[in-house]
Amino acid sequence: MTSSTTTKPTQQTQAEKLAEKSAADHAQTFLDWTTINSKALTIAGIVILVAAAGFWFWGRSRQIQEANAQKALLNAKQSLSSGNLQLAQTDLQSVYSRYGSTEAGVEAAMLLATISYDNNKPQDGIALLEKAAGARSASTVQGTIRSLEGDGYAQMGKLTDAAKQYQQAAEATSYPLEKGFYQSKAARAYQAAGDTAKARQIWTALANDPNSSMASEAKVRLGELEAQPAKR
Repeated sequence: MTSSTTTKPTQQTQAEKLAEKSAADHAQTFLDWTTINSKALTIAGIVILVAAAGFWFWGRSRQIQEANAQKALLNAKQSLSSGNLQLAQTDLQSVYSRYGSTEAGVEAAMLLATISYDNNKPQDGIALLEKAAGARSASTVQGTIRSLEGDGYAQMGKLTDAAKQYQQAAEATSYPLEKGFYQSKAARAYQAAGDTAKARQIWTALANDPNSSMASEAKVRLGELEAQPAKR
């Protein structure tokens, strides 16, 4: 009598053969697909390599540009520190014209704006700052730029506009000391413009902030405001 267990090895062998055949079919299918699409795969690989190379080249070019801009800015600062304002202005203008998108270019624009203020041309300085503020590299110095714009408006006697710029400067910075400093400039400008309500609001906030470096001045200014009636 033949035992029923004698058929099991045969069944296992058949299952293994089916599994091997299925794997072989899948492998062949993949090879066939690879062969058919080899051109597309090659093109895709080239595209990836070109993109990676382009990104590296862009980054490297950016580094070189930043380095060159910093060198040019240093030369301009040396002219400025030596007292040769005309040469310094020419050098700074060259830096901004060539490297306006870099951090050095933005700094050159800010220095040019201060020179314009010194030459009693605040509108020219403001226009330059507004343009420089749009550069991506200016994102970390928006507070400084807005404050300088406020200085220009203050020089023109437009104190309310100056105060608004100082408030924007305070909103743009994440540093508490800078924020308090810009807020105090806004309060002074509003107070000088006769808008005592807004000045009092800012001084009160500063006076009540235990971490503010402007708290002492704020209390003095509030005392001054209390001694006179609000105009608005």
